[in-house]
Amino acid sequence: MLALPRHCTRSIFSVVCVLLLAAVPVLAQDITKVAPTGVKVVFENDQVRVLDVVTQPGSTMAVHSHPAVMVVTLTPGTTRFTSTTGKTETVGANANRGAGTYRPAESHASENVGKAVSHVFLIEFKQPAPAANKARHPSLPAPYKHVSENAHAVQFELVVAPGGSVPVHTHGNHVLVALADATAEITNQDGTKQTMNLVKDTATYGTPVTHSGVNTGKTPMHLVVVELK
Repeated sequence: MLALPRHCTRSIFSVVCVLLLAAVPVLAQDITKVAPTGVKVVFENDQVRVLDVVTQPGSTMAVHSHPAVMVVTLTPGTTRFTSTTGKTETVGANANRGAGTYRPAESHASENVGKAVSHVFLIEFKQPAPAANKARHPSLPAPYKHVSENAHAVQFELVVAPGGSVPVHTHGNHVLVALADATAEITNQDGTKQTMNLVKDTATYGTPVTHSGVNTGKTPMHLVVVELK
């Protein structure tokens, strides 16, 4: 067998390494790495990660990845996404405050191409969507309003006037987004009571609970509740 000179062997090895590296796709970064000043982690566990995302007009984010995600709009803005294949999509211009939009797992760059600040909560689903025969089917009584549903969660909206009440109901694991400052008295299943002070434009994670509630404040209570399946 003909042996190659040592310098040729090294050259061939180098070329092979370069070709192999070129064949490996560049992994998109986490959004908190590409935009550390505009993205804040509100909560994270093994089920979800909740992100508070604010983008200024003209600001951009380098390519990053999301698992399946639900976007809850606080301040509507216009965002252009550019996928890793170069496809562009412009969203958000007509979104209403409190609207929820589901997006599948994806990698993209983004830019605020509007004239207003965009402010949203991203609820990233860290687990695969449950099989239909194993999923929860959340149902909450009026005055809760069923707004939307996807493979991972169900979105409800709640508006309660001062003095208004919510009958006994049961939550599973859920994310609560307050769209207004409010105060409520919560009565738990065992009869104990507690005061809940809600702060506008904040998100909290809740575990399974059964309770009822009364708006004890002087302003309407306005919530978005995303129930995990």
